[in-house]
Amino acid sequence: MKSPWFFRLIKVGLVFALAWYVTRQVETRDRLFFEENEQRIEWTGKLEGNWQETDWVFHRDIETAAGEDRSFSSSELPHPIEIRPGFFTLLKGIRLPFYFLGIGSWLILLLIVTKRWQLLLEAAEVPLSYRRALRLCFIGYFFNNVMPGLTGGDLVRAVMVARDAKEKRARAAVTVLVDRLVGLMGLLILGAVVLSFAPPQFAGGEETLARVRWAVFAFLACGFLGTWAYQSPSVRKTLGLDALLRRLPFRDQFQSLDEAVTIYNTRRGTLFLTLLLSIALQVFGVLAFYSMGIALGSTLSALDNFAVFPIVQTISSVPVAPAGWGIGETLYGRFFLGLGSTFTLGVAVSILFRLTTQVGFGLLGGLAWLSSRSSNQQNS
Repeated sequence: MKSPWFFRLIKVGLVFALAWYVTRQVETRDRLFFEENEQRIEWTGKLEGNWQETDWVFHRDIETAAGEDRSFSSSELPHPIEIRPGFFTLLKGIRLPFYFLGIGSWLILLLIVTKRWQLLLEAAEVPLSYRRALRLCFIGYFFNNVMPGLTGGDLVRAVMVARDAKEKRARAAVTVLVDRLVGLMGLLILGAVVLSFAPPQFAGGEETLARVRWAVFAFLACGFLGTWAYQSPSVRKTLGLDALLRRLPFRDQFQSLDEAVTIYNTRRGTLFLTLLLSIALQVFGVLAFYSMGIALGSTLSALDNFAVFPIVQTISSVPVAPAGWGIGETLYGRFFLGLGSTFTLGVAVSILFRLTTQVGFGLLGGLAWLSSRSSNQQNS
């Protein structure tokens, strides 16, 4: 029952379950709400025109119109009017300036990510040009789209940089792991700061928000304590870690990896700098998501996005679904709903964001991989 195929079956089942859940929750029809004779009226139908402006027409469904006039302009209906566009109406009404602002923010993030990794490589005495590091980052981004979680492409990046390093392959490969961990810590720090000092007003109440806040703090505490314990000579001696490594099968390989990790114990300044860069680049990640949300008509505040984005991106990194698809859509939908928006809008923003930042930039990485000298080796 514990064979690999069984776990793969569980993952596939989870992916399909999430896809079914998201599909069931997403509204494909447009809805319109208004007050009439002190009653809240709801119509379903189709919006024609720009729903984010005042010049639009609503065509009621036949079954709800009951033989009455089925088409109404915005000026013919009593105000205030609440419009809840369906999924396809949201995508059709995208505001391109905000969308391109999101693309620009994400590009800046990728440039900073590359510099962070290059600093970690230099600290490990593995020289690599910025151009080559950027190419490998994009290639890893391409493979993120077909491997579980948001970090699957890191394995490909580690293999390729290790091939470049030749004599210090273990150090080169470990830099990818350290790069990912530092990035995750920066993401969680950003979320913890916002949740502590400017928490969003979540419909689930303070109790729900408190659970989320303490979960983030717990992850941060485990990360910092675990890093300190692993790097501390006294803790390692107390736990007998070095002796254990000498008794393990393939001890030479494990000791090489251990040496590659512990080298950062003498490079704490670099680690601190990369952590600061991680926080800075995650700000651009939130801005990218926030801008694309505005492009689709989201009214969530910037602080709401700064609280939600780190949490969802962290959970989506768990290697279950390819590129985190399904998991992110479900979480963004639930958070948007809890923050006073709609599940459908959360899913729409998530899909637009992923198609642009993961698939779009990932395709650029695919082109870089195909044109790479090592692409033939990678295929073999």
